[in-house]
Amino acid sequence: MLELKFHPDVALEVRASYLWYQSQAEGLGENFLSELESAYKAIIELPDTWPLFQKGFKRYLLS
Repeated sequence: MLELKFHPDVALEVRASYLWYQSQAEGLGENFLSELESAYKAIIELPDTWPLFQKGFKRYLLS
């Protein structure tokens, strides 16, 4: 199974994004986290789907 690797700053960025979305509307931060989890699952299930970004990394954009 594919192991996702993250830049060390990802946790801080996810938290900041969650807090920002929650400040916009109650529950929006939870929706953001749910979308993020769905993205992780899609990447693990179909790793070759996403385009190369740089130096062996691929990019998945949340919509």
